[in-house]
Amino acid sequence: MIPKVSIITSTYNRSSLLRRAIASVLAQRGDVPWEMCIVGDHTPDDTAEVVASYGDPRLRFYNLPEKSPPRAHGAIAKNWGVFQMARAPWIAYLDDDDEYHPDFLQRMFAAGEKHPECPLVYCRATFRYLHSGRRIWGNPFHGALRFSRERLAHYNFLVSNGVLHQRALLDEVGGWNPGDYFDDYDLWKRMAEKHDFYFVNEALCTVYTEAPPFFTRLFTKGVKILLHGRRLEDQG
Repeated sequence: MIPKVSIITSTYNRSSLLRRAIASVLAQRGDVPWEMCIVGDHTPDDTAEVVASYGDPRLRFYNLPEKSPPRAHGAIAKNWGVFQMARAPWIAYLDDDDEYHPDFLQRMFAAGEKHPECPLVYCRATFRYLHSGRRIWGNPFHGALRFSRERLAHYNFLVSNGVLHQRALLDEVGGWNPGDYFDDYDLWKRMAEKHDFYFVNEALCTVYTEAPPFFTRLFTKGVKILLHGRRLEDQG
């Protein structure tokens, strides 16, 4: 069956954590045909064997022949997944250590089909500590705001795991920029210059993090921006 959604996952040396992400995709309810394009960033571990162990042709793996430059944030791997592997008209993203709610695909795809004027739909996320699984107060703005182009210009309120967009949108604005420190935010802003987004007000994905508390991150990221700007080439 030809997939309607291609889920893009970049990974490096996290084969054990990847199982959680894969399991959440396999547990999707509904009848939305999908494929999961898993791209290793020249990963040296047993990711290929882990993916193959499921025996599911919807799970596809490719390992890049060279490691991406430092701080590229998986952008090169994501671009490979989108432009070289994906076959579906819709694109979703899932980080290798995170997971979808079982209704993610059916709720998000239904919203995308119902609102064709918005080629990108996004939802809220739940945040948990990576190792303990304890619920935490993550970034309160991610997925908590209805779409506003003006608001997005000042703050990123989308989380990549909670995004579903038309594949054609990347042909229009270009792919992930590995030279931008905030590559996801850069992509959403380029898309928003062309189109409106639709907000699904449900927590349909989970982000696992080792990050410090939100206000600490807010301060440290702010300092980085002030000192270095947003782009990697400016960080010396």
